[in-house]
Amino acid sequence: MFESLRGAVGLQIARFRFRKSRETVISFSRSLSSAERALVILPFSRTAILPGQPVFDQLRRRYTEENITVVTDERGTPAARFLPRCEVIRVAPADFTAAFLPRKEFLQRLLKRRYDVAIDLNLDLVLPSAYICRESGARVRVGFARHRADLFYNFQIHPNPSLGTQRLFERMMTCLQMF
Repeated sequence: MFESLRGAVGLQIARFRFRKSRETVISFSRSLSSAERALVILPFSRTAILPGQPVFDQLRRRYTEENITVVTDERGTPAARFLPRCEVIRVAPADFTAAFLPRKEFLQRLLKRRYDVAIDLNLDLVLPSAYICRESGARVRVGFARHRADLFYNFQIHPNPSLGTQRLFERMMTCLQMF
């Protein structure tokens, strides 16, 4: 009960925070094909299914490993195993406020690098990862289409519930390759 209230408060804070920011009209084809630095946000939940090797292989083909930053929870093992030269930023529960928003110190650590594209691999709208995606400053912010997702992402992919989780991740990466 309290978690849903805290999430609602966090969402209202995020809406207030981003209320005056205006999205510029961009060409996704040029933005994605010319992107050099990528921020990839893995699912934070311990019960969430993490993307498999095909997703990391597609990331490696698109970007050099040194230009990929992966944000993950304390597990962090898939990124370190599949992308050994990428920068891995681990996030702990203490890095979030009571309203599930990232603390300023965490955002400062994350924003030491510039990102051209930010990809949120959470299947549902998870406030901490969506907020990180928006705050990243990336021109293209990719996530799955959900209620209120337009506040955080400017490129949304509609998930097909009949596909398995791994196929959804692979479909997202395939969609990004088209641009």
